[in-house]
Amino acid sequence: MNDPGELTSFHGGLIIAGDEMQVVEGAALIVKHGRILRIGENPTSARVVDVSGKLLCPMFVNAHTHIGDTGAKELGIGKPMVELVCPPDGLKHRFLASLDADTHVAMMRHGMLEMLNNGIIAFGDFREQGLEGVLALRRAGEGLPIRAVILGRMEEMATPEAAETEGYEILSVADGIGVRDVTSYDLNMITRLRAGYPDKLFAAHASENRAAEQESVKLTGQGQTARLLDWGPDFLVHLVHTPVEDLKRVAEQGVIAVSCPRSNGIVGDGLVNLGLWKKLGLSFALGTDNMMFNTPNMLREMDYTSRMVRGLNDDTTAIDTKTILKSATIVGAHALKLDEELGSLAPGKEASFVAFDLQCPNLTYQQDVVSAIVHRATVADIDGVYVRGLPLELYYQ
Repeated sequence: MNDPGELTSFHGGLIIAGDEMQVVEGAALIVKHGRILRIGENPTSARVVDVSGKLLCPMFVNAHTHIGDTGAKELGIGKPMVELVCPPDGLKHRFLASLDADTHVAMMRHGMLEMLNNGIIAFGDFREQGLEGVLALRRAGEGLPIRAVILGRMEEMATPEAAETEGYEILSVADGIGVRDVTSYDLNMITRLRAGYPDKLFAAHASENRAAEQESVKLTGQGQTARLLDWGPDFLVHLVHTPVEDLKRVAEQGVIAVSCPRSNGIVGDGLVNLGLWKKLGLSFALGTDNMMFNTPNMLREMDYTSRMVRGLNDDTTAIDTKTILKSATIVGAHALKLDEELGSLAPGKEASFVAFDLQCPNLTYQQDVVSAIVHRATVADIDGVYVRGLPLELYYQ
């Protein structure tokens, strides 16, 4: 492997720089010890990597996944969501129960490799199967340069006492808790777990399904999102059927929302209006959700999102390409508390980036590189993936 302490200059290409995703021309990305020293003039003392004709883009952050489903690609497509993912007898849960531990670990590792090759440096995972599931995902990622933010889940059919005990066990090794549904656990238990582990992430699915949202209102007078805001979550996932007043509360409380448009579409949950979210000042990230339904590909997620939002609003200005790119990079990093390290190319952060070949047929003659990455780029247009300043393939040797 190359010397990570060597001063290296990636020179000659375009750079998408900073949290605001500004396109910089005529500058070099200067790297040492895997971190960005600066973006500026090419130093004479550095080893130069010629990236002429390339666009350097921060690696993507996939804010919501279920990587345990990697071995179940296309399983159950066309079936209602409740039949697919609801415990204890949902199709995915029966599939997971059928696997031996080593096979399941190998499947999840495959999913992580797929993400790395697609330019994803970090992902947030709602990991089923309790403590055992958390440890299995940790094992799957051993030796890989990808950040797995693992949010474990307690057994929903357990007694409240057993679930709480399991919650403390999970939080001792996981990065937090990922709740399936507002009805899964008692609010008081979540409050106690949060008090015991104040630095861990707490997140939940919210208002994903219209019928579930209507049932929540009928039984409690509140929708799922409103009820979950009382839990003090770090972020909420989906919010497809969250009413405007509750979306305003999400924005006011500074809770990040994570949208998974392709997943919501394929399971028939509906299309979320991210144009409205933007107007309300709601900070949102993108995730690819279940590996059963979707490729872990943020390029496809961004493209689908942009076209969906503009079409839903009958308005080409309903969303802009920089907002979408941010949702796949820096906002996702913020949701997962990784933004000091990842999500943008800036001094002090990891030099983890994707080099897109602007001379490949798909990107030749583009007139707006950010729009081209959001709407046109594919994995085939990636010339190289660099993790902490080193080519991804070196980590496999």
